[in-house]
Amino acid sequence: MTYDVAVIGGGPGGYVAAIRAAQLGGKVLLVEKEKLGGVCLNRGCIPTKALLKSAEKWQELQQCAEFGLKAGDIGFDFVAIMARKQEIIARLRGGIEQLIKSNDITVVKGTATLAGPNRLEVAGGTERQSFSARNIIIATGSVPGMPPIPGRELAVVLTSDEALELPAVPKSMLVLGAGVVGMEFATLLSAFGCDVTVVELLPQILPAVDSDIVKRLGLSLRKQGIKLVTGVRVTVIEQTEDAVAVTVDNGKCSQQLLVEKVLVAAGRRPAVAGLGLETAGVEYDQQGIKVDERMATSAAGIYAVGDVTGRSMLAHVASAAGLVAAENAMGQQAVMDYRAVPSCIFTKPEIATVGLTEQEACAQQLAIKVSKFNFAANGKAVTMGEADGLVKVIACAATGNMLGMHILGPHASDLIMEGALAIRNGLTAQAIAHTIHPHPTLSETVMESAHGIDGDILHQVKLKGRR
Repeated sequence: MTYDVAVIGGGPGGYVAAIRAAQLGGKVLLVEKEKLGGVCLNRGCIPTKALLKSAEKWQELQQCAEFGLKAGDIGFDFVAIMARKQEIIARLRGGIEQLIKSNDITVVKGTATLAGPNRLEVAGGTERQSFSARNIIIATGSVPGMPPIPGRELAVVLTSDEALELPAVPKSMLVLGAGVVGMEFATLLSAFGCDVTVVELLPQILPAVDSDIVKRLGLSLRKQGIKLVTGVRVTVIEQTEDAVAVTVDNGKCSQQLLVEKVLVAAGRRPAVAGLGLETAGVEYDQQGIKVDERMATSAAGIYAVGDVTGRSMLAHVASAAGLVAAENAMGQQAVMDYRAVPSCIFTKPEIATVGLTEQEACAQQLAIKVSKFNFAANGKAVTMGEADGLVKVIACAATGNMLGMHILGPHASDLIMEGALAIRNGLTAQAIAHTIHPHPTLSETVMESAHGIDGDILHQVKLKGRR
């Protein structure tokens, strides 16, 4: 049998591509070597958010006196917390399995290798099968990066995959890498009482995030007891009798940090090894598979989506790219639009960002206007006891068109969609400012910040000398 579309990888890029191709009338094959849902569902987005929610509930219990509530003999059961995480994963994976089944998609478990432009072989156990497909979509995702540091092979040095299976909360943890994964795990572990130190080679945590947001987050994290050490390189990890000794060097001197465990969160790399890309004539390098705006590779009839392309390693971007690839594989004309890609970081408080940062706009020599509004002046945030944070809006000075929105605060991941919609559709800050927002809600912070682009923010004290 020849399939219309064969998809390699059942993550958020792959299974979405498979469903879309089936919706368009295609006979679809989906190959997955592990479990449907990919890294996002099984070892990434979903399990970390489940654990972070438990951490948030635990913090709320500890702070209940602030709300006039009394609670005695409170505690947490980490084994039960991890069990809840697994239950959520299983429930959502079951939902994906039902979607795949309802769309009559053939699922084969095993490791796929390209055997030519229209052929792939799947190895599962001792069995090896060969399949033919008019179009192939590669969605193999990414794997954790492991920098070449002496001692990285020690059992106490964990990747994010292994950290999600911890049987208990470590007394102390050094997190190597202050990107999204590192900062979320730092927040999570610290909430449960772990003494966390984050070490970052670059001079700023979350280097891709707007500096105003990062500065405010740094203050909040330090208040939570998280130690942030930037501008240093880890040179060696050693197991001593009582602890793990991590040597860090700032270029002038070195010091040892003693911890129970080390979490390496130094990013992820595209999973391109063993795919047979050379055999099929697919161009790639260590940064990922090369694709055009249609998600087409250099080989006719072969597409690639998600982390394996090395571009915007986000689950929602993978899903969007999966739709584009599937539609093109089924004869339609679709292109990927990266103009407004929101990104969310589930620290405490949350971060959400879309569009240009102020630093990026200045580097492009754009004439911009910037406005900021603090959550401390928002009624809903104050009643929630979560008044730490701000909304920052960046707009074109000449037109008022939205160029960027950056949020640090409660439910930032939900609020950011106003910015994404505005940037995607060429709306102005005035369009947001003059849209009536419900009260009392967190969304008013977005409205207030937008007001500041061409006028005065309503609920903010005027600085002397300002009109």
